[in-house]
Amino acid sequence: MLLKKNNIKTIATLILLLITSITYSQSLPIDFETAVVTSDFIDFDGGTGTVIANPQANGLNTSTMVAQIVRDGGQTWAGSKIQLDANLDFSSSTSISMKVYTSAPIGTTVKFKLEGSGETERDAQTTVSSEWEVLTWDFSGEPANYNEIVFMFDFGNVGDGSASSTFLFDDIEQFFGGTQIDLPVDFEGSIINYTTTDFGGNESSLVADPTDGSNMVIKAIKTAQAETWAGTTIGTPAGFATDIPLTLTNSKMTVKVWSPDSNTPIRLKVEDSNDPTHTCETETNTTVSGDWEIIEFDFINQAPGTELLSVGLNMGWTYNMASIFFNFGTDGATAGEKTYYFDDVEFGELPQGTNNIEVNGLNVFPNPSNSQWTISSENTNITSLQVFDSQAKLILNHIPNSHIAKIDASNFAQGIYLAKISTNSGTSLIKLLKE
Repeated sequence: MLLKKNNIKTIATLILLLITSITYSQSLPIDFETAVVTSDFIDFDGGTGTVIANPQANGLNTSTMVAQIVRDGGQTWAGSKIQLDANLDFSSSTSISMKVYTSAPIGTTVKFKLEGSGETERDAQTTVSSEWEVLTWDFSGEPANYNEIVFMFDFGNVGDGSASSTFLFDDIEQFFGGTQIDLPVDFEGSIINYTTTDFGGNESSLVADPTDGSNMVIKAIKTAQAETWAGTTIGTPAGFATDIPLTLTNSKMTVKVWSPDSNTPIRLKVEDSNDPTHTCETETNTTVSGDWEIIEFDFINQAPGTELLSVGLNMGWTYNMASIFFNFGTDGATAGEKTYYFDDVEFGELPQGTNNIEVNGLNVFPNPSNSQWTISSENTNITSLQVFDSQAKLILNHIPNSHIAKIDASNFAQGIYLAKISTNSGTSLIKLLKE
């Protein structure tokens, strides 16, 4: 009889351990309806996480149960975390989204941190108050090293336990955020992740070109609160999918920019996404106001006080990330809020003799094409047409002297080409895509 009781006790213990193990194991997506309970939260430094009945079942989120974190005293990084049963894999599902509700002011920082074998973190800012919204964090390029998700609401401030220090969240999901950005960048791809990363008081977004609604560009606002070094990283913190092939003999990049003022200093910085101390910076000024122009940046001509490209290359540094700074050296309080645009970030130099002045009235169709491009000029004859490949090699030189010029693309390899089109009004560069 004693043996049977011991056997029953042993079996019961094993069942309890199994249940505990199952309850503890978590994976995304998490909706807080059944899988995650209050005891799964690991609180730290003034944050308290619980699972509760949804007190704000409206708008985007009418689910029954949600999570809540209240911050009361402690540290500016107070929060809570949940351990997952396996490391997160960002090889295909590159981003994480979460529904958030708070009465804290718009612009409150929500830090989403991953821990495990190392750590990484991303910030998002709320855009509404007292209603649900979906925030997203992009982890493109991160290794599968993390099995803990850490929630830090209103990061940088100490909570006081009030309503504005109380945060509801729900529906934590991992999703495909687009393929990793790579050069050349034209902001037109439908499956490419064109997320940009702002710093120092910049605010950037993907918008339609205000001068051409069919073209997508990045709008960069240097706010009145911006620092002298405010800027925008062209992509996520993971950088480009491949390294920028900078050498001492091939050291240039081009960016198409729109500035409200001429003679505005524009700085371009390249760095290693895995080591922010490996950088090279160069700077040049705009030459027109209120119009587009193509700016050439030569990293042989490094900005004062920054590292030489030759030093970096000699030490084996590689560069896979680029950031652009408008009106570098002047803060927003001095200059006032100003809006800039940029597009067509490419490696390599402009073809020799290129005039960056844009010509109005030029049309190219179809583009992309697999057989032929037709270029038409509304107001004047096309006097010269040159086509360059991605290595800036001249592959076509034509003098149509007509309102219409046709380019036979049937023998061109798939890729991106640059057409330099001259008329009596000036010269324009147009990107051609061969499918």
